[in-house]
Amino acid sequence: MKTHIFLDNSNIFGGAQRVASEKENAPWACVRVEYRSLFRVLRHGKPNTGVSMLAGSVPSGNDALWAAANEAGFDTTLLRRVADDNGRLVEQGVDEAIHLRIGNILLDADEPGRIVIATGDGSQTSQECSFTDQVIRAAKRHWQVEIWSWRVQLSKQLRDTRVRFPNHVTVFILDEWYRSIVFLKGGVYHLNGSSVTIQARPCTGLNLTETTFRDASAMGTEMAQQTKA
Repeated sequence: MKTHIFLDNSNIFGGAQRVASEKENAPWACVRVEYRSLFRVLRHGKPNTGVSMLAGSVPSGNDALWAAANEAGFDTTLLRRVADDNGRLVEQGVDEAIHLRIGNILLDADEPGRIVIATGDGSQTSQECSFTDQVIRAAKRHWQVEIWSWRVQLSKQLRDTRVRFPNHVTVFILDEWYRSIVFLKGGVYHLNGSSVTIQARPCTGLNLTETTFRDASAMGTEMAQQTKA
């Protein structure tokens, strides 16, 4: 079975910041993701990989991410942020780029495979498409779909697909590997008008046992069942 992997970087990185704030009271600016470890988690047990795609807005001073992604064989779609009507910088077309690639694979494949989607975002975009729509399309075509998300980021729409297609959709919660894929960059950070000194915290070793994956899946199933209730 061929596996195609899609990583919504903005959602995964934003989720890492939220989890770090909850678990360690860490300012968002010091939070970093060890992408090589994240890639290993997403690819574990999947020797026959097809497309691997990472999409996100171009971050300043984060060239190492794109280098790591390209080294790991990920296609990178980099889109610069644009100013909205209020002058804020917002993403343009990042989610839609992934949606389109998934849709093309579903249409072109000769037989069902596996789609791995790392995001918790299930909402409709301004172009009226979503990760939820693509999960449903894949499940209806008998593809196996894995959704990978932080607990705090997982939307109700994506949780509902686990209930609707229990034989085709599995949800994995990344919190199981939090300390293995999120680290803190030490330094002095300004938070709410005050300076905060953060001690550097490196990642721990990566646990890729069957038990860990089973626990991450059980956590996703539990969240889906709570939604169903």
